[in-house]
Amino acid sequence: MKIWMNPLRFMLVSLLMSQVLWSAPNPKKEIPEPAVMQQQVWRNMRLLDYQMEGAMRTEDSLHPILLRTRGKLMIYEFKKQPLQIRVYFLSSGSILWRRSNSNQEWEMIEGRKRLEKILDSDISYEDLGVDFLRWSTITKVGGDSINTLDAWAYEAVPPIVSNYAKLRFWISSQYLALLRADAYNKLGQAIKRVQINGVMKVGDGYVMKELEVKTLRPGTDLSISRSFIEIRNAKSGSGIPIDYQI
Repeated sequence: MKIWMNPLRFMLVSLLMSQVLWSAPNPKKEIPEPAVMQQQVWRNMRLLDYQMEGAMRTEDSLHPILLRTRGKLMIYEFKKQPLQIRVYFLSSGSILWRRSNSNQEWEMIEGRKRLEKILDSDISYEDLGVDFLRWSTITKVGGDSINTLDAWAYEAVPPIVSNYAKLRFWISSQYLALLRADAYNKLGQAIKRVQINGVMKVGDGYVMKELEVKTLRPGTDLSISRSFIEIRNAKSGSGIPIDYQI
C-alpha cells in the first residue's frame, strides 16, 4: 500500500495527501501500458535499513509494534500480541509469513489465509502485500490530476482469491508512487480505501508516519471503521542482515 518506495519520492507524494482533490480520470489522456507502469514502479521500490516503533490502532485497541525494513523485506513484531508478520516483496508477487514469537518457525500465509484480518483491524494480510500492483489483468482508466500531481489511473482484477472484485489505484507519473487505492465488491461499490497520511525524516531518508485503512459503507465515501499503522520513532539500522535468508 509503499507504502514502499524511494524515500524522497515517498515524502514528496505523501506530504500532499492531506489536501488531495480527486477528479474523474480522463480516458482520453495517454498513460503508460500496465506492464510498463509495473516495471517502473517495482524498479523504483526500495526499503531503507530502518527500525521503527509505533502502533497499529483500531477502533477499540492499540497494538504496539516494532517494524524493521531492509531492501524488499518488512518484519512486523507485535509487542503485546503473540504475532509477528514477515512480508517479502517480489515483482511477481509478495510472500507473507507469520508466527507467534521468535522461537517458532515461520508459517507461510497462502490462499484464503491471506484474506484474514490482522487482529481486530481493517487491514488484511493481502493489503500488506499490495499484490494488485502486479496482477496480470490491469486496464488503463486514464490520466488524472490530484492537486498539482499528474496521476495514472488503473483498474486491476485479481487472478487469485481476494477480498475484492477489483481495485482502482492511482500512480504519480512524476514520482512513480502509489497515491491511493480503492477496493470494490462484485456490485462495483467501493468498500475499502488505503492512503498514507504523512512521513517523518530519519537521517537522510524518510519513512511512513501514518497509514490509514478505511472500511467504507459500500458505494460511499463514508467509513464504517478505520485502522492506522502509526510510526512514532525511527532510527537507522534494522538489525536485518544483508544476507538474510527467506
